[in-house]
Amino acid sequence: MIKRYVDDAAFARPEIGRRVMMAALFCLLALGFQATAEGDTAEDLIGMGQELYQNRSYRESLAAYDQSLLRSPDNVQAWMGKGKVLSALGDYNQSLLAYQNATRIAPDDQEAWFGVGLNRFLLQDLNESLAALEKALEIDGNYTRAWELKSAVLAQMGKNDEALEASRRARTTSAPSDTEMLSHSWVSEFFVLRQMGRDDEALAALENATTIDPKNYDAWILLGEALQGRGEHNRSLAAYDSLLTNIAPTSPPMLSLVLIDKGSVLMDMGRYEGARDLYQQTIDLNFSDESLDQYYLGRAWLDKGVSLLRLGDYEEALEAFNRSVEAEPRLADDAWRRIGDACMGLGSYEEALQAYDMALEMYPEFVNVERGHAWKGRGDALLAIGQEEEALMAYQNASIAYDLAIERPDQARQSYPLNGEFWQNRGAVLEALGLGAQAEEAYSKARELGYEI
Repeated sequence: MIKRYVDDAAFARPEIGRRVMMAALFCLLALGFQATAEGDTAEDLIGMGQELYQNRSYRESLAAYDQSLLRSPDNVQAWMGKGKVLSALGDYNQSLLAYQNATRIAPDDQEAWFGVGLNRFLLQDLNESLAALEKALEIDGNYTRAWELKSAVLAQMGKNDEALEASRRARTTSAPSDTEMLSHSWVSEFFVLRQMGRDDEALAALENATTIDPKNYDAWILLGEALQGRGEHNRSLAAYDSLLTNIAPTSPPMLSLVLIDKGSVLMDMGRYEGARDLYQQTIDLNFSDESLDQYYLGRAWLDKGVSLLRLGDYEEALEAFNRSVEAEPRLADDAWRRIGDACMGLGSYEEALQAYDMALEMYPEFVNVERGHAWKGRGDALLAIGQEEEALMAYQNASIAYDLAIERPDQARQSYPLNGEFWQNRGAVLEALGLGAQAEEAYSKARELGYEI
């Protein structure tokens, strides 16, 4: 019944045809580059690097900047271009060194200092990031991007009031015609306001962001999620539909996130068949073998499995969960918990117990909501096979995990307020522990959120 789909050999399996083709293409690009580079000036090579960067040919872009620096080692634009490419490649330490070289050559260049601040932020050196951004703002007090990043740094440092002020300075320094930046500043303000617990103002910030720039993908996604968290399901669906209308994303990862989030809202509304169809629509997208694509494919299979659980299709749900792990092994902890749920539905209690144990081994200690669900499932399985004392201990562990989830919502994977499944499961645990009044409060909360078994 239960299968492990983590196929290590599959990850090591060489895709010979694709690799040979890519190697040949790279050689052609390199030969072509060498053939033209000798006669090019440093400025020509910078232009080439910029064009290659825009085409997302990052390795070739990096080679162009390196060739430029061989001709002109003190060219600030070449160092900053190199830093930008390295950052896109995820090499933040080397990107930082490139921008630091730029500040050494041109200490009054605010963009170079911004690059230092950005990489320090990405490396979580928050104090150093703030110092670099202050330097950029000393040079140009109206440098919008620096104010924007400063807001993010201050928010991570827990300096919410200062972060809010920086976000507003970013907006006041933006040109009225720069709707993209203005909209983004409202998104930044949303994060700060949410962190401060000012949820109504945070929601208004997102609404402003989508009004100013209807093509702001992040703003629509966050708006849909925020409305779902408030239980405003119809408005949440409308937000996702507006995103699909205004932006019409075509890349599988970007479209997947919209469809998966929209499916989640339908699940909350009890519209399981509609959710299942959206997840299948996601699965049918033309995914590549890139990591991000495979993650969303795995997510779609996992969520489709959950919709099938709700519809009582336990065998199909098991297949979906196994396919999820096959696509994205990092989702294995959630998949095993759900495999446990499917086995419970099929009456395979021993196998369910094994699955919940697998999930509990995999879940990080701080993931309290999911650990609570797994402990609750373990308790149900133990109770079903007549091990009542052990079941009681499992329910007690579930109760502890649920309490921690409420105390530390930012450490949970799920958004807060927690969803209906959380409160329903919490109620069942409390009822099993003989705490009837508290159980009814939890059940009532689940009903308020539209959750029905």
